Amino acid sequence: MLARICEKEHRNGEAWFLRGTILGKMGNFQYAADCLRRAIKLRPRDALGYFNLGNTLAAGGQLDDAAAAYQTAQILTPCQPDIARALARLEVKRGRFGSAIQQYCRYLEAHPNDPDVLGNLGACYFHLGELEAAVKSYEGSLRQRLEPGYMDGLGAALCRQGRISEALDVYRQAIKLQPGNARLYSNLLLTLNYLPESDSEYLLKQHQLWERCNGIVAPQNSSFCNTPDPKRRLRIGYVSPDFRTHSVAYFVEVLLANHDKTQVETYAYFCSSRSDETTERLRVVTHHWRDMASLDDEAAFEQIRADSIDILVDLAGHTAGNRLPLFRKKPAPLQITYLGYPATTGLDAMDYRLTDAFADPRNYDDHYSEELIRLPGCFICYSPPIGSPPAAVVPPATKAGYVTFGSFNNQAKINSDVIGVWSRLLHTVPDSRLLLKNPSLTDAETASYCRVGFSKHGIGPERLELIGLAPTMEDHMNTYGRVDIALDTFPYNGTTTTCEALWMGVPVISLAGRSHAGRVGVSILSTIGMEDLLADSSEGYVLRAHDLANDVQRLTKLRGLLRTRMHNSQLCDAQRFVRELESVYRDIWRRWCAGQQKS
Repeated sequence: MLARICEKEHRNGEAWFLRGTILGKMGNFQYAADCLRRAIKLRPRDALGYFNLGNTLAAGGQLDDAAAAYQTAQILTPCQPDIARALARLEVKRGRFGSAIQQYCRYLEAHPNDPDVLGNLGACYFHLGELEAAVKSYEGSLRQRLEPGYMDGLGAALCRQGRISEALDVYRQAIKLQPGNARLYSNLLLTLNYLPESDSEYLLKQHQLWERCNGIVAPQNSSFCNTPDPKRRLRIGYVSPDFRTHSVAYFVEVLLANHDKTQVETYAYFCSSRSDETTERLRVVTHHWRDMASLDDEAAFEQIRADSIDILVDLAGHTAGNRLPLFRKKPAPLQITYLGYPATTGLDAMDYRLTDAFADPRNYDDHYSEELIRLPGCFICYSPPIGSPPAAVVPPATKAGYVTFGSFNNQAKINSDVIGVWSRLLHTVPDSRLLLKNPSLTDAETASYCRVGFSKHGIGPERLELIGLAPTMEDHMNTYGRVDIALDTFPYNGTTTTCEALWMGVPVISLAGRSHAGRVGVSILSTIGMEDLLADSSEGYVLRAHDLANDVQRLTKLRGLLRTRMHNSQLCDAQRFVRELESVYRDIWRRWCAGQQKS
């Protein structure tokens, strides 16, 4: 009927509007947009026409044109909150979080207690690093309705601020509401690693609960078609959401780029929709690339099976974007967890965990549900950022007149115990300063929480310098040149930050802990022959940092040799590291083949 009216009455704007709206709801977006544009041409002041055009274009994936339509509708009817909400959602899809915040706030002027808009607003603030605003928005949403998804967001924001106990309380409450949510439980487990009182036995029990609580069932058909030939070229799959500018990528790139193509065929399964220049570099050095972000676990399982992967390597553990439920389904004969997470996965289906004898001494095997494989040297291989500036070999204290300690670890690792020990150190070294740098400190309120923590130990704000996100990697690396001595966090050590500091000539004092997370510093420093920077108690930690701060000659010598020593060590020997790793892959493959022949 409408089609006939439009054909006979070409200037009937109402008919064209109705026809376009109906076609849009039917999914015929292109023709619907054409009809709505005809209607708008006939009725150029029709805000609803522009609004429906925006909806149709957005549904059809034409985001920029949709934004223009919404904006025109908003100019025509500036007080219409539904337009603001629709435009805000669109801006989120376009990655324009600042604009989305403006539109959500505009909507909230009319509907101040809308729980979904408040929750979405919290997510936008979180993306921009405005953590306190994110916390307030999430809390506002949850006062109206307890929604596990927004509780998850609140927990993440609190964790980024270093408010670990509060984050854990939120996660536990969310899990009670939605006990089968694997993501919530993974976030709880990750956050537990930051607690000083979390020992390895407790962590193992909590991680094993993940599998039981989520009720993830492995497929009945656990047989594999992989040819059990112990000598053939192996198909190795790496699964990660972090094939982009991320700390994990700094260690993965050197691995993928140095595999022996005659022995190993690599598959990268990328589990994120966020990509950048690092993603493109990794794509080039990998034999096969699979974008897996849009695939559910069943589809991803079928893809990996179709690729006939021999060994599947998890690079995320329980960190954000992980695909552990996929690993629970056992898509490959052999499965390994490595690098991205400092504890066990808790999965029965995860066969092995790669580590070394420094991070996991021989008596640590019962801390894991996986069988530990200890690499001969360090469990990581570091590749410095491209174009790293020269190391600052002259201690900045010689010019400043005071010693600057520093830590670039994320705020979640800077717990009350760390603040207490660092404060004791500052008291023992008169006029010394502490420079902290991490993305969370870009947020003014988060920085304020940090200052309050130190003030409780008598350290005033004049002795602290808090720096947020650096605009470029070069700026970030150059900031190490302002630090005399770096301080590692505990019980969750740094990894990338420790490597970066050493590469820039800054010695790192580390406290050896009782878990993998607390012994990464032991692994890195032992590998480069700098065991004298390690301490086994908080008293020893303060003493080592104090003595080095008061020995300018030794400090200067250290800063002059660290980069060379690091470069010449196993920590940066990519060829050796990858050959050793490939030897491990070959050994466990032979074991699997032998088992197949017996059965």
